[in-house]
Amino acid sequence: MLKGETLVEVFNQQVEKLGDRVALKRRNGDLWESITWREYGKAVKEVGLGFVSMGFEPGEIVSVFSNNRPEWHFADLGCMAMGGVTVPIYQTSAEDQIEYILGHAETRYIVVQDDDFLQKILKVKDQLPKLEKAVLIDGTSDDDFVMTLDELREVGREYAEKNQTAYEERCKGVKGDGLATLVYTSGTTGRPKGAEITHHNIVWTVDSISQVISSDENDRILSYLPLSHILERLSSNFNQIYIGFQTWFAESVDTLVRDLGDCRPTIFVAVPRVWEKAYGRIKEGLEESTGLQHTLAMKALDLGKKRVALEQEGKALGAWDSIVHGLLGKIVFGKIQNQLGLDAARICVSGAAPLAAEIMEFFSAIGLPICEGYGQTEDTGPTSLNPPEKIKIGTVGPALPGVTVKIADDGEILVKGDNVFRGYYKNPEATAETLQDGWLYSGDVGELDDDGYITITDRKKDLIITAGGKNIAPQELEGRIKFGQLVSQAVVIGDRRKYLTALVTLDPEALEKWAGEKGKKFDMEALCQDDDVRAEVQKAIDETNAHFSRTESIKKFEILPRDFTIDDGEMTPSLKVRRRTIVDKYADTIESMYAE
Repeated sequence: MLKGETLVEVFNQQVEKLGDRVALKRRNGDLWESITWREYGKAVKEVGLGFVSMGFEPGEIVSVFSNNRPEWHFADLGCMAMGGVTVPIYQTSAEDQIEYILGHAETRYIVVQDDDFLQKILKVKDQLPKLEKAVLIDGTSDDDFVMTLDELREVGREYAEKNQTAYEERCKGVKGDGLATLVYTSGTTGRPKGAEITHHNIVWTVDSISQVISSDENDRILSYLPLSHILERLSSNFNQIYIGFQTWFAESVDTLVRDLGDCRPTIFVAVPRVWEKAYGRIKEGLEESTGLQHTLAMKALDLGKKRVALEQEGKALGAWDSIVHGLLGKIVFGKIQNQLGLDAARICVSGAAPLAAEIMEFFSAIGLPICEGYGQTEDTGPTSLNPPEKIKIGTVGPALPGVTVKIADDGEILVKGDNVFRGYYKNPEATAETLQDGWLYSGDVGELDDDGYITITDRKKDLIITAGGKNIAPQELEGRIKFGQLVSQAVVIGDRRKYLTALVTLDPEALEKWAGEKGKKFDMEALCQDDDVRAEVQKAIDETNAHFSRTESIKKFEILPRDFTIDDGEMTPSLKVRRRTIVDKYADTIESMYAE
């Protein structure tokens, strides 16, 4: 049974129930400042009524343009509590993207982090006639268009004193089928589309997740992925409200390791790129160890992998191996988990993009099994999730309780459930294409096994059809190439071509270390042309090709002079490659690999 009809109702219940328990934590210098549920509720009420005092009406839009921090949540819930709709903006968004989303959503108010964020808004303000006010979290401004968050909260307090039942009345007006948020998909192609997510979508989804992964008020999560992405918002915002645990805010992605060490989260959610980076560093450390330390580490890892392989078959280690594994695990894996800041992690989750099976096996072997899930913005985040007690490596788990999944004749995954969104805002054509007869057409190709576990093959639109008519899923090839010692990213090309090729970028940290060991000067552009570097990449290509048929093998590759970045539009904020952008940008390089 759901805890409430709307996220607002659930939030108010938690404020009443949990009162002086800690809800949120933020870094303040070397210390962490606590915000209780009571303080959280007070802030949400003041922000919400602050908007109302300026004439804010139910159904109107508030956008949030900020890094992850408590004020992001205050603005989000404050808007929703007053019957409004929140529209998050990615921190990395370019001015034209900001202008498009704010204009398309018809945003009335926007909450911005500081002057740097504000300047981006001021540059496009004249093209946004509906935008009335910017609310500045940090700093001050003399511009009449701007007010501070403190000022907004002050007018909210004054409004509450004069209208003592206003907050409760507004909250009661929020209904389950009402729109809670528009989440503009970052998209790997084209203009973003605003996914309409209702209060019922949110409450139903977090309740369904709670039936797969048990959590309670004593858990902790670290918020560091963009809150504009549904994965982070669902995990550290919506789910936190529903369950009542603590959300700690990382200062930035750059301080993730330090902040993990302070938080010691019991639940850790990451995208594959984070797991890949951690895997690379751990593996490097194990390879560099020597003597008895190396021997013990390798023995522990071998036993860990053996245990995982047996568990996948429903079996267990023998008695002696179990004893040795238990002893070595505490010595070797305990240290690794501690260094990662994950020694208290009960649950590890991966989502937003496919995670290589080898990486899942590795983390399971060191005592950090990963529950890989699958979904999209259009179904409020998750479609499926591996249950902690029965993880099937290489799959994204069975459908969530209450969700139905079927495979169309062409292999596309279709989804039905109360998590499925209402449609795309002001885009009936895209809605009709994506929602048909109650089914969400995911755009992903996959399979269902006898236990209902889903395996994702690829994005339907990313499938490569070679000139010979062979259908090839590039993501598995790319995932294997990235195991290369120096490789950061790989994009496989070959649609309507005679053979496959790859664009490869190098990992600057790994390359600098490698160059030092080889006595070479660290010059990224020069090293991309270095014969020894090309030999290392060729090795990764050869090892990848060994796992595939001849027609699926990569014949040629080129190393690009720099890694892909979000700022250059080559990656989404959730660190997925924008395939079409890269193909267009490096068209000449691609053509050179097909020149006769």
